[in-house]
Amino acid sequence: MKFPGSRLLHQVDLSITGVTLSDVLRSCQQVALTGFAEVRFAEAMGMIFYYLGGEVNALYREGPVAHNGQAAIERLKEQVSGQDATVAVYELPLDMAHMLRGITQRRKLKESLRSSSDLETLLASLAESGHTGTLEIQTESGAAMLLLVQGRVSNVYWETQDGLTFEKGEARRRLDRALAGGVKDLLLSDFSREIWKARHEIQASVHSRLQRGKVDPPAGTEQLASEESEGRTQLLEELSVEVPALLMASLFDMLTGSILCRKVRGTQSLRVGVLAERIPSFLLFLKDLVAAQDDDRVELVTISTERVLCVVAVIPRTQEAVAVLADKAQPTALIESGLNRAIQSYLARLRPTREVRARADS
Repeated sequence: MKFPGSRLLHQVDLSITGVTLSDVLRSCQQVALTGFAEVRFAEAMGMIFYYLGGEVNALYREGPVAHNGQAAIERLKEQVSGQDATVAVYELPLDMAHMLRGITQRRKLKESLRSSSDLETLLASLAESGHTGTLEIQTESGAAMLLLVQGRVSNVYWETQDGLTFEKGEARRRLDRALAGGVKDLLLSDFSREIWKARHEIQASVHSRLQRGKVDPPAGTEQLASEESEGRTQLLEELSVEVPALLMASLFDMLTGSILCRKVRGTQSLRVGVLAERIPSFLLFLKDLVAAQDDDRVELVTISTERVLCVVAVIPRTQEAVAVLADKAQPTALIESGLNRAIQSYLARLRPTREVRARADS
């Protein structure tokens, strides 16, 4: 299985190194890996996906039989002490990792793609069915993965045979050119919305499910998850200071629309509650709509009513967005500048936290 955008960190042949599969997988947790470990046995293959060091999904294939999720974990348990295996560990871009966390029912398609028009026909069919998942296309000159959300193409990755990775418009252009040479494999996957929505809920119980008996959770993982949660809360607290007219503020996930953190100010916030709940789904729709126009991106959205002002800012690096609903007594420009300052502080805290944690664990 090849995922465009992945980066090989290291590969270990267990038969000659003397380390065990448990040792390698434990290191994935300790360095808070966001990516996957590919394990190849003599007659089987398994994959374990990680988000910040937590095992979030698994695949296991033995001959024509494939297993997903907990069933794959159980099959891998039986192999955990085996030495005859090769393990390759890859890092993934965050949005790719989020999608793969919920991947299910990965299957080959019989369709034949020979041109960009053939691909458009296939994508139109997936759009009509409202498909959410991944479409993998492997050609002679490279591999592509398209992320689909409710039938719309959310992102495109393309990786050349030399390992160069492209995304969005450039990735799609390279894919269209490569289709003339024929497609070796065409695979479609669904995703489990319940699993994906829970991606921020990695708590202390992230120790390996491949381990038998009681083990300690990997050092730092619980603290990192806690720091992320505290960082979001601090962002909204700073907004409360920056925007005196604030009625309600929320931070939500741009991939699922799930609200991760919320700040309300008194009973006045009740009158904007319904509007606040609708903002994430509206922004997701707007994001896909704008992306269809030459891969453009939403940065800031302002909605004004007679009494309420709503400002929504996207944070591309974390795939999150912040929505501020305030009384119109405060000018729009002041709300936007306060929101920008709070986001910049949030990002400044986020980077050192992750880098320090990664160095400490390695």
